[in-house]
Amino acid sequence: MNFYLSNSLGFFLQLAPCALMIFLPFPEEALRFSRRRILAGAAVFSLALAALFPLTLLPFPTFYGMGNLIMLFAVMLVLAGFVWLVREDLTKKMLVFCVVLFYAVTQYWLVNSTRIVLPETLLLTSVAYSSMDTLLYAATAAVTLPLMLLFVIRPMSEFIREMEPEKIRREYAITIASTTVLVAAMMFASVQNYIPSYYFVVLLLELLLILEQILIYWLLFRESLRRKRDGDRQRVLEIQRMQYENIRREMESARRFRHDLRHHLNVLGALNAQGKRSEISEYLKQYGAVYERLRQLNLSGDPVVDGILEYYLAQVRDESIPMECEVDLPGDSGLEAMDMTVLLGNCLENALAAQRKLPPEARRLRVELRAAKSMILLRIQNSCAETDDSGGPKDWKSFARRGDAGRAGVGLSSVDAIAQKYDGSALFQRKDGQFTTRVILNPKQAQE
Repeated sequence: MNFYLSNSLGFFLQLAPCALMIFLPFPEEALRFSRRRILAGAAVFSLALAALFPLTLLPFPTFYGMGNLIMLFAVMLVLAGFVWLVREDLTKKMLVFCVVLFYAVTQYWLVNSTRIVLPETLLLTSVAYSSMDTLLYAATAAVTLPLMLLFVIRPMSEFIREMEPEKIRREYAITIASTTVLVAAMMFASVQNYIPSYYFVVLLLELLLILEQILIYWLLFRESLRRKRDGDRQRVLEIQRMQYENIRREMESARRFRHDLRHHLNVLGALNAQGKRSEISEYLKQYGAVYERLRQLNLSGDPVVDGILEYYLAQVRDESIPMECEVDLPGDSGLEAMDMTVLLGNCLENALAAQRKLPPEARRLRVELRAAKSMILLRIQNSCAETDDSGGPKDWKSFARRGDAGRAGVGLSSVDAIAQKYDGSALFQRKDGQFTTRVILNPKQAQE
């Protein structure tokens, strides 16, 4: 009974952490099944093999390498399942496999290194795992597994989710090289017959080497994410500048058109008066009234806000989209002109794009912009063709589409970047055929 329990538990403690850990860095959408089902399946698979493992050793009681062959077979099965269950670029999968391999080899080395200093009476050589081996695997897993999850797997999951395959060649090369060197060094050291007086010094140095490798992983993934996010911010800022210039040119063009139109109306009005053509007079009367309403439109007192809303209101009218607009600002909003332009421009462009996909009777658009103490609150609600509920309000990353290289639209990320700049937040929700954008800004706090 002791033979069966020690070998089953030892096998399980060596295989199960790797079989579970290898799936953790990948996002849910990269898995063929839900994460819970995959992890449960990996646990059941490890338990089943652990239960069968002692039975495979009975015909070979003196063949020490039999346990290693069976473990190799189990690893190959896990690797095959991993490749099939994870729908991600091969480079990312190999990166994760190398890190998990590092953990497995490190644990194996720690156990074997500790066995050297233990009395032979505690170690049974006729089985793959003695009772002491099982205790050592449990102890090493208790120490190393939390370190791996906290300092390697956690930052690596962000790295896997955000980095594009073609941009991780450097990290891939460093990970492969450093892992290979470390594994080779540890395997070489584990087969050496150390002089007892120096053994603990060597063991300490190798433990420091292992911790150093974990630190390399942590810094590598964190630094890569930082560089990517810095680059993304620069690209977003550049896109914001281009968006600002495009909208500003469109607004200036609309103003010039209305200015020129007034002169045309005056000329046509005089000609009409001379020709007494009632049809033209009625047309000019109606068109003049429309122009006058546009000219006198003053929504908030902030010229930037009024200009943007006037520009989009004209589009809404042209496309016959029902729109409600409530603005209550005490003059200047406190935001830079470019930021306000990009913020409102992106939100309204997305809303109008959603309306164009709907039949006229299903179109709805509502804009609320108001001041509340030191905050600026923006809420835009529009009907949309997609009716899948997203649950509660979420950040812009939750609306990423795999068809767009796994990235959310630049518009929502720009809105989020502006909200962060003004110490605020931007949340989005799609529910019951309606998309809601909520943005909170603190311009005064951001200036302090």
